[in-house]
Amino acid sequence: MARRRMRMAELVRESNVPRETIHFYLREGLLPPPEKAGRTLAYYDDAHLERLRFVRHLRDEKYLPIPVIRSILNAGLSGSRSRDALTLADVLSIDPAIGRMEAPTPDDETLRVALELGLLGPGVDRVEPKDPTQARVLAAVAEALSLDGDARELTLEDLRVCARELSRLVDAEAAAFFDVVLRRGDLPTGVQALRSGRSAVARYLTAYRDWMLRRIVEGLLEAIERAPKDIDKTRSLPLSPRALARLEEPARVAALDERARQGDAAAANDLVWHLFALRPSELGKLPPKVKGELRPRAELLVAHVSGLRALGAAAERTGGFPLGEILLGEAELGAALVGEGGVLESAVPALSRLERATPELDADPLASALGHLRRGQITSVLPAALGRGERAKADLERALAVLGAAPGRVPAAARASIEGNARLCLARLLLERGDSEAAEQHLARARAVDPEGPLAAACDRLAPRPS
Repeated sequence: MARRRMRMAELVRESNVPRETIHFYLREGLLPPPEKAGRTLAYYDDAHLERLRFVRHLRDEKYLPIPVIRSILNAGLSGSRSRDALTLADVLSIDPAIGRMEAPTPDDETLRVALELGLLGPGVDRVEPKDPTQARVLAAVAEALSLDGDARELTLEDLRVCARELSRLVDAEAAAFFDVVLRRGDLPTGVQALRSGRSAVARYLTAYRDWMLRRIVEGLLEAIERAPKDIDKTRSLPLSPRALARLEEPARVAALDERARQGDAAAANDLVWHLFALRPSELGKLPPKVKGELRPRAELLVAHVSGLRALGAAAERTGGFPLGEILLGEAELGAALVGEGGVLESAVPALSRLERATPELDADPLASALGHLRRGQITSVLPAALGRGERAKADLERALAVLGAAPGRVPAAARASIEGNARLCLARLLLERGDSEAAEQHLARARAVDPEGPLAAACDRLAPRPS
């Protein structure tokens, strides 16, 4: 029987493979060269058609990359590497229907963003042309890039998080598969079992994500109910009278108060900062003469005990005072939590104000440390779904670092109060994460600040000292 000879158009029609893809396969060495009948005329035969169908099978159903397909074709299907590649290809797919989905060719912007954000997985620094699995991933990236403004930014960040976590998930899935295979000692049975459960796993992933999102919503609603009490519990605990006396705090307050009443503006401002750090309830008792000597920052600290309206007006006069922004954000958050409207809609601007504050840029170590401490305390009790746990920990650690970098620049009593309360809050966070060893180190140092005061008692409630 005569060998059938086909022109490119007939090969495209018979194989249902685009001309551009056939040329790509020829360049990559996946198809043998055609029979040349002239400078622009070439003929293909049934061997080309069979090879083309086999390559598409390996690409679209087995999801094998070009280099692996090339090695299979070079070694022949009977080779050990070929058998291994085909066996492992059965492990790669979650949903076989995905292999039949067409994906458009990605543009340069899609490729750039996908590689920059790691959306093709860890260690991938180039895109493999014509790879159907990569093409489907890139199609999702292109869809995200077609969005506008915040929707685009949020979706790309969501994809970045998904890529990071799904990479870990796939590694864990592979480990689970080989655990079963090695325990049973039967690879074909393991592959068949995996193939049988693919559709169930695909449905589970979608269903579980929806279920977890619902639980997050329910958790947020419950947290909103608890939030006023939770935030109130984070306020710094006072030092005991014995600790204050040991640190000569009463004498310092008396001296500052006397000088402030005599019109010493520097003493008046120092007094306000001292009271804010150690006795905030006494700020409302300052006489008008002392208040008249205050600079805008100190005025804001006094306004902090006078309500949201007074605090907001004082904040406008300070011109971007980080601690003031944190205090105002806290006050706005408190108002949102007890308001009659939607809590989340009102709370988001307040939380954003907290987030945007920059206490690390404040040259005054006392103001910087107090800002980090208070923001860390507030964010430490926010719902886990808001993802602020690491920020809380970082703020509390930064408060301690500021104190350590400014010896002699923060009054002793204020330093002790900030350190003790920061370590107490850090210990609480670490215990919630199960890191009892690190938590106990902070608890021990917090107790040492005031062994007989409220700080030590709070530490003992968190983790009782061994008898």
